[in-house]
Amino acid sequence: MVLKMVAVFFMSAAFGVLYRIPGRLVAAASLVGVAAWLTVMLIKSIGGSLIMANFAGSVIIGLGAETLARRLKQPAAVFIIPGFIPLVPGGEAYTTMLYMVEGHYVEGVSMFMRTVLTAGAIAFGIFISSTIYRLLINYNTERKMHNAGKD
Repeated sequence: MVLKMVAVFFMSAAFGVLYRIPGRLVAAASLVGVAAWLTVMLIKSIGGSLIMANFAGSVIIGLGAETLARRLKQPAAVFIIPGFIPLVPGGEAYTTMLYMVEGHYVEGVSMFMRTVLTAGAIAFGIFISSTIYRLLINYNTERKMHNAGKD
């Protein structure tokens, strides 16, 4: 498990470098990917579906990215992109194409739907968590400003 975590860290870091994330932020962005991957593994280990696990992992990505973006004064995308790389269903997409090429159309369509749902769960999880985080931050900021005006 530790070896896999290290591999996920370096995989996320490699994509961070590939996408030219500033060097001082690569480690933090990679930790977002590790946290998301650990969440996926935890959900799957307790019997959760792959789609639900990826949704939960992507929520972690969104929350982690928004938090780091605020603290480090960077765009959230700097942390989201390397963060979601470990969750990308590349193996499933490959299997989908393999089934189709081999003429196993029923299995191919089934795997295609699973791949699309997994990718959709990742996108939706990041969207929802980032949106809710920003709404809460804006609400708290407005509340503090309103309360400061009463003093």
